[in-house]
This record gives sequence, C-alpha cells and structure tokens, in this order.
Amino acid sequence: MGNVLTKRAMIVDGMKDQADTSAVDARRLMRAERTAILATHGLPPKLSDGHGGDADDWPYASLVEVACDHEGRPILLLSELAVHTSNISRDPRVSLLFDGTRDSISPLTQARLTVSGTASKTDDPGHRSRFLARHPEATEYAGFSDFSFWHVAPLGAHAIAGFGRIRSISASEFLVDPALAAQFSGISDGIASHMNEDHSDAIDLMVSHLLGLGGTGWQISCCDPDGMDLHLEGQMARLAFDAPVFDADTARAILVEMTQRARSAR
Repeated sequence: MGNVLTKRAMIVDGMKDQADTSAVDARRLMRAERTAILATHGLPPKLSDGHGGDADDWPYASLVEVACDHEGRPILLLSELAVHTSNISRDPRVSLLFDGTRDSISPLTQARLTVSGTASKTDDPGHRSRFLARHPEATEYAGFSDFSFWHVAPLGAHAIAGFGRIRSISASEFLVDPALAAQFSGISDGIASHMNEDHSDAIDLMVSHLLGLGGTGWQISCCDPDGMDLHLEGQMARLAFDAPVFDADTARAILVEMTQRARSAR
C-alpha cells in the first residue's frame, strides 16, 4: 500500500519504562504491527530432501500480514500454496513475533513480543472485516479460492522490553475479556464513522501532534479497545488510546482528552 507509516515509539517506551512489562502494553505493541514473523513446523519440499521423517520437526519462519480481533487474537490471510499454510494444516501450533524494534539503531534494547498459540481456519465475517479494514489491498485476492482466513487462539505471550526486561504473560492476562470485547464490537463502527464524518479535524490534529505525521484528511479504518488504525493515501498509522475502552462514554471522554492534548501541543 505505498509508503506505510506506523507509530510505535510511544508503545515501546511504555514497555521500557516499567520494571515489569504490562500485559496491556504488550497487547498494544501487537496491535501496532501490521506484519509479524510466523513460525511453523516443516521444511519446504526441496529443503526437506535427505532429512527423512524429521523434516516436519524443523522450524520455518515467514513474513505475514496480521490483524487482531477485539480480544487481541491474531487474524491471518494465508495462501494454500504457501509452505507455512501446509505446515499449519499438519501442525496448528504457531508462534508470531511482533517486532517493535525497527525504528531503533539499537534494536535489542527495544520491545518485541512473541505470541504462541493454535491456528485454525475461520469463516467469521468479523475476522474478515477486521483484516481487510487494516489491509485493504488484500481485498484484491481475499476471495480467491486458494486464500483462507486463519485465527490464532493464544496460549500466552513472551514480552521483551529490552535487556533484562522480560515477562511471560498468560492468555487470560493478555486478552481482553470476551464480554467486554463483544461490548466494544457493538460500538466500534459507530466510533469510526462518527469521528470520520463529524470530527475529521480532530483526527488530523491528533495524528499531527500526537504521532508527528503530516497531511490532512486522515480517516479511521477501524478501531479496537486499545486504539485506532488510520489511513491517508497509502499511509497507515496507529494511535493508541490512553487506556482500554469498552463503552461509548469512555471512548468519548478519552477522545476528547486526546484531542485537547493535541491542541495544547500545537
């Protein structure tokens, strides 16, 4: 999608500044990334020659585009022709590395997150809409017969916020409560459409002064309990909420406060 811009520095700093990495900050880092490294079990056919029966036990890593549902579970769109899809069909255990280090000249001091879980195919229209809202270019091939959506049910996550700042996080800590996620799901489209139609100036203000990105006419692609994905002419950005949001009143209050903070930063 042209030049992709994702603002992750505030999230990374939030993880670094805490003695113990927060599950919420880890989830925010995951939501900020549009791609991840997918680890599966199994070598490509030509590489597996000569390895006999143990070829399926070898690790294999690949780059994938990713989105998340409102609970924070990853969603993937995979080709049936890809090695990783063949691997998952045989062994659904996967790990996804979300890399928050790419803006740093010292990446090992920055935040990254590995989410491990089980992948399965999904026909849920909500998963499809979440993924395509974040990756609109995928609409061109999402309907092809050899592409399928997959959903990862996390076992847990392993967060590293820099040297010595390491924490393993259980799924119950990491994921948004299903009832709260469902509650937010009912208002998420309304938040996006209301802001896009009635407060486009506030969106530009927040993008400019809270994220440091230029341009006018930014629109919210989709939102979740932790923040908003935004787009402008091929550019993508992520703006995290100050705190998790689960209802309309809290969303309104947080967006008003963020807009006021952006105005004061001018």
